[in-house]
Amino acid sequence: MKKENEQGNEKLEDLLPGSSPAKETKKRVEISKEAEQERLYLSDLLIQRTENFAEEARLRKKKREEETIELHSGVKISISQINELLTAQRQPYSPKFPNSSAFFSEIYRLNAWKDLNPNDYIKPPIVAVWINEIIYGRFTKEVLRALQVLNPASPIGLRLYKHFQFLNEEGQARVIQYRDEAIALMKTCSTWYEFRIKLHTEYGVAYQIKMFEEKS
Repeated sequence: MKKENEQGNEKLEDLLPGSSPAKETKKRVEISKEAEQERLYLSDLLIQRTENFAEEARLRKKKREEETIELHSGVKISISQINELLTAQRQPYSPKFPNSSAFFSEIYRLNAWKDLNPNDYIKPPIVAVWINEIIYGRFTKEVLRALQVLNPASPIGLRLYKHFQFLNEEGQARVIQYRDEAIALMKTCSTWYEFRIKLHTEYGVAYQIKMFEEKS
């Protein structure tokens, strides 16, 4: 029995002479310096190629965002503006001008509409025009044009949805910001004309002088 064990050990030693199998395997797969240099060179080329592809993709994306598309109606829209503030999916309705805010009550006060209730759902048609001017007019022309395309008016001037439903989270946050800034400014004024002048001075929102001249 002892002799058989010794023979078995000799056979095992023949299979694993001197060092571990991992070390022997490593020795067998060692490559020459020339092969290693070629491997590193090719690896660098592949890495550089990948980086070039990534840079090219970034430049293509940037170029596309800088492009301006023209719709059938002739409206031109910057793609970067669309991606920044607009959304392809109409958002659920969530009031941006609730009665709890002073937005409409200040408009009515400045216009001396004492016989009208600012909390009524139906408001004078001019109010919708003013909202476009003093709120959406603070967005770029491209954004306003895109909103008018996404949310077109009917032949009688009514829209099925609210413009802000086609703005993303950042765009809707701006609507609230512009609303609150308008309210704060209205509270410092005694007439609608005074407010429009201040709004133009503070935020560059244009107004029609002719409209006020006709009223005077």
